[in-house]
Amino acid sequence: MTRPLEFAAGSPALDLVDTVAARGRTSAELLTDPAVLADWLVRAGLLPEAPEVSVAQLDQARVLREAIFRSATAAIANTAPSPEDVDAINRVAAFPGFRPQLIDGAMVLQAADPAEAALSLLAADAIGLLTPPYRDRLRTCPGCNMVFVDRSRPGRRRWCSSSAGCGNLAKVRSFRSRKKKGDPI
Repeated sequence: MTRPLEFAAGSPALDLVDTVAARGRTSAELLTDPAVLADWLVRAGLLPEAPEVSVAQLDQARVLREAIFRSATAAIANTAPSPEDVDAINRVAAFPGFRPQLIDGAMVLQAADPAEAALSLLAADAIGLLTPPYRDRLRTCPGCNMVFVDRSRPGRRRWCSSSAGCGNLAKVRSFRSRKKKGDPI
């Protein structure tokens, strides 16, 4: 059984990165078909309703996801992302986006291709993360390898906030270890 899609990375672009479960271990693809990507775009808050997503757009989302992942891990390692990954992100960011329209007294964002426009938003979000001030706030959870952005005020968050409960598990292990050694709690 695969785990459900989560939105715990602190950014839609990094939530997209998290659509590969257990990255670095027994990785599992969570964006299994275009319908899953369409649902993910809605659940991520990028679109109000599921768009038509083609296989080519699913492939583009996966290419974007991997470029974001490699670029974020490069930032965490304090190295430059590869030119190929930068090009992949910039190409998608240049897709035609949403345009505001006044309809029945309300602003409505419309796009000729909503899926393409949503991918463009994800690429733009990634660009924002890969530049100051957020570049130095990117982290990898030591418990599950999730890449996340630390938006805490002091900027010292070490653990993801996923359902895996990595930080809580580490605290429990530390407590049990101290208790076993007879250290004061």
